[in-house]
Amino acid sequence: MPVLRPALRLLAAIMLIAGLAGVVAHGLAQESDDAPQVHVAELVGPIGPATATYLIRAIEEAEAEGAAAVILETDTPGGLDAAMRDINQAILGADVPVILYVSPAGARAASAGAFIMYASHLAAMAPGTSVGAATPVQMGGGEAPVPSTEPAAEPADEDGEEGGDASEAEPDTPAADAPGNAQALRNKAVNDAAAYIRSLAELRGRNADWAERAVREAASLTADQALEQGVIEIRADDIEALLAQADGRTVALASGETTLAVAGADIVRVEKTFAEEFLATITDPNLALLLVNLGFLGLVVSFYNGLEPVTLIAGAICLIVGFYGLNTLPLNYAGAALIVMGLGLLVAEAFVVSYGLLTAGGLIAFVIGALMLVDTDVPAFRIHWAWVIGMAAGLGGVTILALSYGLAAQLRRSHAGSESMVGDKGKVTDWSGREGHVLVQGEHWRAVSDDALSPGDAVTVIAVDGLTLTVKAAGG
Repeated sequence: MPVLRPALRLLAAIMLIAGLAGVVAHGLAQESDDAPQVHVAELVGPIGPATATYLIRAIEEAEAEGAAAVILETDTPGGLDAAMRDINQAILGADVPVILYVSPAGARAASAGAFIMYASHLAAMAPGTSVGAATPVQMGGGEAPVPSTEPAAEPADEDGEEGGDASEAEPDTPAADAPGNAQALRNKAVNDAAAYIRSLAELRGRNADWAERAVREAASLTADQALEQGVIEIRADDIEALLAQADGRTVALASGETTLAVAGADIVRVEKTFAEEFLATITDPNLALLLVNLGFLGLVVSFYNGLEPVTLIAGAICLIVGFYGLNTLPLNYAGAALIVMGLGLLVAEAFVVSYGLLTAGGLIAFVIGALMLVDTDVPAFRIHWAWVIGMAAGLGGVTILALSYGLAAQLRRSHAGSESMVGDKGKVTDWSGREGHVLVQGEHWRAVSDDALSPGDAVTVIAVDGLTLTVKAAGG
């Protein structure tokens, strides 16, 4: 019995310690659960459709999970106007405070990023960062170039000399009218952007005059200057310091005013989903156009091989994904039409003897169309020369190889004697009057016939004359 007592005491002590540890752990967990959560999403790089999709989801998730705030950790050169407005609409309609934080040192909220800053409920910057340069051209405002920032531009407008030259040109003088139209487009884009950012500044109680200067003069500010001029509310070294300064501030949400309680909040990073990463990849116009070309080549190869299924499916997938990526971008439909025309001419080369003229014309149309396809001045969403030339060279090379292979096969077949093809079965691919083209043993041939034929009709070869077949309707 004396031997058991120390063992029982030891066991009781262990159980007591374990119980106390459980109580402490439960208390700590409860305390952690009671702490507010702040979601952090990254607004990094050019602003496009994928960025908008990701940030809108981050805001919606924060609302659904009852987060105390959303921080947009920002370092962006700008981006597409449509994507920026989608993000701003989500912020303006949000029931959770959105804080835009330009970070780390060296980061910027330029162009479209400045508009998103002005839409956010609170704006903050880290030391060594900048904001501004919000002219429409930098936001992908189509063809409107950056307006002049020289002081002499305004007096010229007041005197009416420069403005008169642009706007009062005679209707029958195209040379004078073209600059007038360009000036009107510039004014329209700049005035629209200036009014938009001023409305956001007035809504958030920030410096509206500087906001308009950022649009009209591409003005920029450092973090200290932005704080002094009332462009931002907070200058903070890191997110913890930002939350400490934001705590207790009152902001106006879509549903009414709320007071931030974010001191010591748990930070929850919002990661991009696979779908958002994939969308970010295919909305690169260079890659999207490459996918369209690969899809086109896949369909052509499948067509020349009797609708071979592997290349047909792969080509169709590339085409669909490529067109989807391009469809999310601001397209110039004249450029798209030229690309379709160019690809069509390359296909026509297989049916019409043009001695390379159709191929040359198709490649020229493709190059011009590709260079003007995406209607934006944002560098990240432009199609680059090197890609266009490379894709055109690839298309031309494949077309020439396919034609050379087909021609060589036909010559070998014709040299082998007419008896080798007489009696072969084929199918009409196109027909007009007494002549057209037929597909015989996977090869396209020019054909003539006395029978009335239509595309899709089955035919039988009855004679060969060089590279021209004489056919009749199958069973005729």
